Amino acid sequence: MQTPTHLLIAAATFCRPGRARRNVAALAGGFAPDAFLIGLWGWSKLNGVPERSLWNEVYWSAPVQLGQAVSNSFPLFALMLALAGLLRSRVATIFAGAGLLHLATDFPVHGSDAHVHFWPISDWRFSSPISYWEPDRYGVIVGGLEGLLAIGLIILLWRRFSASWVRAALIIALAAYIVAPAYFILTLG
Repeated sequence: MQTPTHLLIAAATFCRPGRARRNVAALAGGFAPDAFLIGLWGWSKLNGVPERSLWNEVYWSAPVQLGQAVSNSFPLFALMLALAGLLRSRVATIFAGAGLLHLATDFPVHGSDAHVHFWPISDWRFSSPISYWEPDRYGVIVGGLEGLLAIGLIILLWRRFSASWVRAALIIALAAYIVAPAYFILTLG
């Protein structure tokens, strides 16, 4: 799934008006599994790494795969959730819960780019027959359904929050569903 969809799912599940700490924890947890990859992408832009080299070579290097395994690990997020429960930290519980929700929604829609979701216990990857982006794995359909889900979540959050800055963020999130695919089509074909 696209990162904005994970943020919208986390927001719809955990965010409430007037609950700033809770909301930040939800958004941070929803973003956390993708943070390493977004950082890698930013690094590649600063260092002039061509888009094709990033996704066809750098992405598959051992250090990047380890970073992806750590940031997408069900056991690590489950451990965080258990520790948050033991410490009775509502904010940490929401962070870990949003991270687990991210992983649970990513797991069924990654095909050839499947993550090592059970690191450090296992290096196994579930290569799904469906993908949110690969055309030969129904990516057009799954991506379209993801877009519809995003629109529904944006409507839900629009109704839940009346603050202008939240609504502006929701408009930016909606724009991401046009800008991100256009960027990858233009840079990768």
